Amino acid sequence: MPIENFIKFVFWLAFFFVGYAYILYPFLLIVIDNLAPKKDFQQSDEALSVAILVAAHNEEKVIANKIKNCLALDYPMEFLQIVIASDGSDDKTNEIVRKHQSKNVILMDYPQRQGKINVLNQTIPNIQSEIVVFSDANTLFHHDAVKNLVRHFADKRIGCVCGGLHFINADGSHTADLEGFYWRYETFMKNIEGRRGSLLGANGGIYAIRKTLYEPCLEDTIIDDFMIPMKILEKGFKVIYDPSASAKEESAHKIVQEKQRRIRIGAGDFQALTRLSHMLNPVLGFSALAFWSHKVLRWLAPFFLITIFLTNILLLKDPIYIFIFLGQCLFYLSAFFGQLLSWAGIKVKFFNLCYYFVSMNLALLLGFVRFISGEQAATWNRTER
Repeated sequence: MPIENFIKFVFWLAFFFVGYAYILYPFLLIVIDNLAPKKDFQQSDEALSVAILVAAHNEEKVIANKIKNCLALDYPMEFLQIVIASDGSDDKTNEIVRKHQSKNVILMDYPQRQGKINVLNQTIPNIQSEIVVFSDANTLFHHDAVKNLVRHFADKRIGCVCGGLHFINADGSHTADLEGFYWRYETFMKNIEGRRGSLLGANGGIYAIRKTLYEPCLEDTIIDDFMIPMKILEKGFKVIYDPSASAKEESAHKIVQEKQRRIRIGAGDFQALTRLSHMLNPVLGFSALAFWSHKVLRWLAPFFLITIFLTNILLLKDPIYIFIFLGQCLFYLSAFFGQLLSWAGIKVKFFNLCYYFVSMNLALLLGFVRFISGEQAATWNRTER
């Protein structure tokens, strides 16, 4: 094969992978959803014992509202506990929780900071409830969210239920529109994957599992809300999505404030890939297809985008490749302009969306660097909102 043909092959292969992951796969999901039989899962309104578990580090600004929100839920209080697991908090978080302590509100105080996954590993074995609902301190549940999560566990095949997380604008914030657009896109795919019991990961702010299915993760695990549901899926149980179990979370004031969080998630994605590679086996059917298409190819997209750009430069003798190259340059220029607009607090959806896409992929790339260098710690810092 002549070298130019090989370069064209690499260019179009990388182009296809990006297009498939972001455009073709959602259409494939529509086809599968319409042609393949859907799973019929049972539901029941019977109350099960529930523990809402919040791993918190220095959440004095929001922890009181979180507790009040949980206590106001439309769920029988005799079946509900709110467990605040404080991971080395040195602000007023513990003091505030102690003021609210009762038979329904429990503080698990870990003086030495050790990272969220280690707090979960230590706390969950001490929980007696049948169902553990995971949430974040800055996530507020709709009044019937827990009820809507729990009803699915009447079906013994269900191991995990993920709720719907909605971003709201803070004063002066423009990122919720972008995150909202992205989440609507993600929600579309989650709905279809969830209907087949193969939802990949969960929204860390609102999801529930059978306590007996919890398998401790390695102490350096970075993205627990992906690994925990995937381990349940690995056991052969179903992981589903119910957007009616809804919660809201305030969006960051500017995209740049999310940078470190996204890089951390990027590092966690590549870590998860090394630990869940067996889930890519085609014999697993739809779960493997979804993992390849919705996750792995997305995680590799930064490398595909770089490949597309560099091979395109080598093919500029052909007019069609000149046209494609100009299109790429225009796209990245729009992303840069979107960054400037974001810094200025100006909302122009096209430019901001280009910046959002590029910033996500840049975070994945930097996350990969952190992962292979071993620089990403399991501990986390809260995003200012």
